[in-house]
Amino acid sequence: MTISRRESAILDGGEHVDVITPELHQLAALVSPYGLVSRTRSLPVADGDPDFAVRVSSIGDLSKVLSGLRGWTNDGDLGNVDGVGTALAGERAGLVSIAEALERYSTCSWHDEDLTVAAEDELTEKFVSPTRWPRCSAVEFARDDCGLVPYDPAVPIRWVRAWSLTRRCSVLVPAIAVYLHMAPQSQSERFIRGITTGAAVHSDLRSAVLGGLLEVVERDALSLAWLQRLRLPRLSVDPELLDPLVRAHHAAGTARHLEVRLFDATTDFGIPVVYAVQLSPHEDRVAQIVCATCDTDPQRAVAKIYRELASVRVALRHHTGGDRPARRPEDGTVSVVGSAAYNASAQRRHVFRHLLEGERDVRRLEELPDLSAETDPLATAVSRVAARGAETLVVDITTDEARQVGMHAVKVLVPEAMPLSFIHSERYLGTPRLYTAPTAMGHVSHDEESLNPEPQPSA
Repeated sequence: MTISRRESAILDGGEHVDVITPELHQLAALVSPYGLVSRTRSLPVADGDPDFAVRVSSIGDLSKVLSGLRGWTNDGDLGNVDGVGTALAGERAGLVSIAEALERYSTCSWHDEDLTVAAEDELTEKFVSPTRWPRCSAVEFARDDCGLVPYDPAVPIRWVRAWSLTRRCSVLVPAIAVYLHMAPQSQSERFIRGITTGAAVHSDLRSAVLGGLLEVVERDALSLAWLQRLRLPRLSVDPELLDPLVRAHHAAGTARHLEVRLFDATTDFGIPVVYAVQLSPHEDRVAQIVCATCDTDPQRAVAKIYRELASVRVALRHHTGGDRPARRPEDGTVSVVGSAAYNASAQRRHVFRHLLEGERDVRRLEELPDLSAETDPLATAVSRVAARGAETLVVDITTDEARQVGMHAVKVLVPEAMPLSFIHSERYLGTPRLYTAPTAMGHVSHDEESLNPEPQPSA
């Protein structure tokens, strides 16, 4: 969610404060009993946890207003479209949560008349075939609990118009890969599931596109690191070298009983990715959690990692708050936090050995690539992705509600990138990049039989 990536700070009475721009303030207009967001509320932060404010913005039942979602239900982990925001101060966290709610809403909004229904050989203009998208392996397709099927180019699917930043031309892309909760209308639309990755909102269109691309790179790194059990270099951070606001995030994120280990998960795309494992030595149910962030500026990635850890920690505490310990979700079910909650148990510490044990390189934060100093960070990021044989595509998903508050909404797609799947039986293990990227990054690449069998711990 892009709008939280634009960080700045002022020195006010010795404290570092998030600046809330007029553009960010405009989002408050979306909150009312009749508006997009019905209410924004605070989530409780447990004693001893990092001192960040966490807010949630609730949308409600989208099927009441969006015809494409008839039959959809807001059933928590699978259907949740609420927005979450985390910041040092509550007001900013609330506004960021509204921005994310708008982003989620925008990914669920489409007009059938804007879509083209055709098989590949019927198209008369440029298109990006689903054959380039992530795909399950033959072993996965053969599973009874795999809900995806191989793509058949002879069967019609729905297409939506996108812009290729790589080729600088208009192209058609599979609509099912753009929108969330879009029910397949043919067997060939079951080649992939819609996800939120790459969706972003911002008052500046280029910033929205950059934010969406950074999230795609981030999720690609998360999947590669876990599935291939990469021995990531340890990241060394000197607080004295951090910008004031980043230092404030670092202080808030490390001031309690928790231990945070940072790693350099930058892939062959050459865009900074920071991976984190947060350890709690005195807890049984939330003993370890992981997340990753990507930014053109490595310092901003570090600031964001502490916010992400805080919000994930709150979510997992809620999920594991019952009398029974979290169980491993069924392999064929969607559970955004289920596997993370299961792996957070102290009894699951052993599955993180590739991150926590053994000798590894140590890399200073200052050694990571910094694209923020480039004249055009977006163009640089697109060119680096293209250098690895991957294409950057953008779909404008701006809704009326977004326009009313001066926001742009986009969905960024990189067909060749690894997605982050929350369904263990559908991890897209037939995607070529899963096996070529580790080698390009200087790691050992394992074949499908040797991949990590444990469920993804990210949420």
